[in-house]
Amino acid sequence: MQSARWLVGPLVAVVAGLVIAPTLAQTPPPETQRISFQIATGPVSGSYIRVGEAIARIISNPPGLARCEVTGVCGPEGLIATTRSSSGSIVNAVYVNAGRVKSAIVQADIAAAAFAGEGPFVQNGPLKNLRVIARLHDETLHLVVSSKSRIKTFADLAGKRVGIDSNKAATNHTVRAVLAAANLPTRRLRLSYQTAEQAARDLRDGKIDAFFVIGVAPINLVDGLVRRGQARLVGLDSATIAALAKKHPMLSKADLPEDTYRASRRVATLNVASLWLVHKSMPSDVVQGILRSLWNPANRAELLRLGKWSRTIDVAKAAENLPLPLHDGAQRFYAEAGR
Repeated sequence: MQSARWLVGPLVAVVAGLVIAPTLAQTPPPETQRISFQIATGPVSGSYIRVGEAIARIISNPPGLARCEVTGVCGPEGLIATTRSSSGSIVNAVYVNAGRVKSAIVQADIAAAAFAGEGPFVQNGPLKNLRVIARLHDETLHLVVSSKSRIKTFADLAGKRVGIDSNKAATNHTVRAVLAAANLPTRRLRLSYQTAEQAARDLRDGKIDAFFVIGVAPINLVDGLVRRGQARLVGLDSATIAALAKKHPMLSKADLPEDTYRASRRVATLNVASLWLVHKSMPSDVVQGILRSLWNPANRAELLRLGKWSRTIDVAKAAENLPLPLHDGAQRFYAEAGR
């Protein structure tokens, strides 16, 4: 027993020596720091979550991902991007400003109102921590009217029951700006406050005459109403569109081509841009690394897989006419890129 115990000692020492010797001779590489990065988007049925998911796939750089071996294809080393659905742009702006999420996609006119402390942000004041890192895709304003109504022009909304979404929704804010530009005071309408989904049901059931919705065309709920012959689209007049585009740089004239919806005519309306926002305290090197990845030509195909509408996600427009400041890291990136 004694000799057996004596043999155990050298055996352990030898094994330990085999383990320790390489450690002393070669220091292992430091562990990659994990950078958790959230992108707040919107409802699961909308375009914001689809764009957010595509961006998250592009910029994530976890250990061992083969595509990230090419410099600049992925975001900063160790960055893990995830998306979060939300109720929309207003809450997204509040959460980024408070540091509750790292980033968010926000409707551009809502971002402008948040930074200025206007519209839905009047009560709590300006959200001055917000910074832009990129303009993203455009969505289109739709005015959907009952096929049984006599509404032919925007002015015909006077006296009608019109859905403009809830008071805490981005669509509500945008529609009020449109009505003001059209010299159609809200007091002349019978406003209804509900989601687009509920408004579609109410229009079908004859409870409202029209409603507004913003999204990438064709919007499924609008398509369903038009296909069943229950609704049609009405455009905005050119003077209203021009007034809005002049006042709000992120609103632009748009045309819904004929047959966007079954047998629909061409409709003049507005595109509303979306912005990718971060908190001003976000490290500049992280922002620069994210943008190098987002705008790397190798990743263009990932964005285009979203559909034709994703062509509006364009580096040439990413830093143009923004309604609030660029993040410092974004300024450096676009300056280096000649934008």
